[in-house]
Amino acid sequence: MSRKLSIMAPFTFLFIFFQCLFPATSSTSSQLPLAPALYVFGDTLLDSGNNNILPTIAKVNYLPYGANFPREHTGRFTNGKTLADFVAEFLGLPYSPPCLSVNNSVPLTGLNYASGGCGILPETGHQLGKCLSLEEQFGLFEKTVKSKLPSHFNSNPEKLSDYLSKSIVVISIGSNDYLSNYFDTKLSDTSKRFGPEPFAQLLVDSLSRQLEVHSLCKTL
Repeated sequence: MSRKLSIMAPFTFLFIFFQCLFPATSSTSSQLPLAPALYVFGDTLLDSGNNNILPTIAKVNYLPYGANFPREHTGRFTNGKTLADFVAEFLGLPYSPPCLSVNNSVPLTGLNYASGGCGILPETGHQLGKCLSLEEQFGLFEKTVKSKLPSHFNSNPEKLSDYLSKSIVVISIGSNDYLSNYFDTKLSDTSKRFGPEPFAQLLVDSLSRQLEVHSLCKTL
């Protein structure tokens, strides 16, 4: 991602990377999935239960959250499905489980690293307790790629690279950097240190750096 990006007005940066062409209709259970895996990164909008495992007050493991979801309250910050769930259905894949709920048996169909309250900046959301910043999420993904996935491919790097290049990544991030950081003048002095445009550029630069540094961008 170029550092020459113009200042983004929306609070949420939403990036969906497609490594294959989607047909006009979604995949069905009788068809092969349209991609081998779905990897999810982001904040409240995409968290599927990681915060349930973290020491934070930002938990939604109770009703009415999940009231319209097949398995009731699973830690999603919604009464039903998240965007990532709809993408998974479209691809013909199971919902990506929270990465923190998976120990040794890592599924080949993808993982969800999103964490409610987090942001691009590491300090965003800390007032609520522990959350996974975007950099931490990328770090966990990097560990998955290096330590967990190779065994599925008999430690064949070419097969692993091919699998990753065809997988789908969804990222939704940035709103909490404003709501729980820049605009929260009681708990943060960020707005005193940065004007609106410099702060937006700070987010763009930080996001660009993280995408360049971690394995996420190297494998897509």
